Amino acid sequence: MSWYLAVPSVLLALLFAAGGVAAVRTGWVLPWQRRHVHRVRLFGWAQLVIAAAFAAKVATGLFDDPGADAGLGSVSLLVLLGGFGLMVVSQRPESNS
Repeated sequence: MSWYLAVPSVLLALLFAAGGVAAVRTGWVLPWQRRHVHRVRLFGWAQLVIAAAFAAKVATGLFDDPGADAGLGSVSLLVLLGGFGLMVVSQRPESNS
């Protein structure tokens, strides 16, 4: 992986991790997201999952084997989609049934 792809990925992973830890531990969400998020802890976990996906994507550059690179890239993409799915669910109000 080239440095111009790795550096933004590492920065995004750190930003998502910081936001996720803040949401899980204190319930704090960025101001422009506050009116959309109904389940703050789930939103924090979603951010942590997305941070892990970006970190896994950066880790694909450490392998010389193309098979391992493709496999870890696919896993990181699926984890990223799962994190986005959790983020969508956290923005829906809880059902009281």
